[in-house]
Amino acid sequence: MNAMILIPAYNSASSLPAVLNKLRSYPDHLIVVIDDGSTDGSGDVARNLGATLIRHDVNRGKGAALQSGFAYAAARNMDYVITMDADEQHPPEYIRDLLDMHRHSPDAVLLGTRKRSTEMPFHRKLSNAISAYLISLRAGRKIYDAQCGFRLIPQPYYSWQLSAIRGFIFESEALIALAANNVPFIYVPIPTIYPEGHHSKMTYFDSTFGFIFMYIASFFKTYRQRNHDIR
Repeated sequence: MNAMILIPAYNSASSLPAVLNKLRSYPDHLIVVIDDGSTDGSGDVARNLGATLIRHDVNRGKGAALQSGFAYAAARNMDYVITMDADEQHPPEYIRDLLDMHRHSPDAVLLGTRKRSTEMPFHRKLSNAISAYLISLRAGRKIYDAQCGFRLIPQPYYSWQLSAIRGFIFESEALIALAANNVPFIYVPIPTIYPEGHHSKMTYFDSTFGFIFMYIASFFKTYRQRNHDIR
């Protein structure tokens, strides 16, 4: 197996040890952490715990961090990339569910879908519901969770049109691009977890404005590959 687990990290030194220690259960996967301009020593924590480290000198955003990881994976011809957050919102034990589903459907993009929970703040529930509805309209198919970054993306999907996507709204825009090329999606339920002391790296205003801008701009982009076949 030639596979990778990709973790974008920004000022995540306090949460990375728990995540990386749990990932020791997947020794056949290369663990890559993208230190996106952290100022709290996140990169040193990742390297000391055995992860492959890629550094950004300045904070460039989650989309750019993912792209650095995808480029690293493509250069090594990884069969697939699993993406997850560094803040313990995505339980590493659920990677087994992704792997089981991937064995049955190797050509599908697997999307983590957070279960409804009373732990999720109301404004998050509202923004998730609205974004899922709007992305569903744009993608032409039902999308259950447009913002969850817990995914398994096979080659060649992670190395083509996604390279043109930037910013923190990467997860949502990627769904539009993939759907435009008729890529199959399979949804994998995961719990909704908000770790104690968790704070989003973006304000609610910034994330809402960013989504609106991305959504409007998506109507002026061409996502479909010229050869109409990315497989």
